[in-house]
Amino acid sequence: MRHTFASLMLQHGAKPKVISEALGHASVAFTMDVYSHIIEGMQSEAMALLDEVLPPGKNSMSGKNNVNLTSKEDIKSNEG
Repeated sequence: MRHTFASLMLQHGAKPKVISEALGHASVAFTMDVYSHIIEGMQSEAMALLDEVLPPGKNSMSGKNNVNLTSKEDIKSNEG
């Protein structure tokens, strides 16, 4: 039941500190060590959101066009 609670809360964006306190863990680091496997799938989703948020443009250092960080095909293939 505790694992389900923590997993669902992380997947729905709850802050790790809040989850750690609710579970009575001594530290957020312990909580994240135990449940880090859940976050791995969320990282590709975060990169896709970042691609949508950042405007297309030029990299001021190199003058090259910015590119998407993660292709949507890669994200979809990681979900399945």
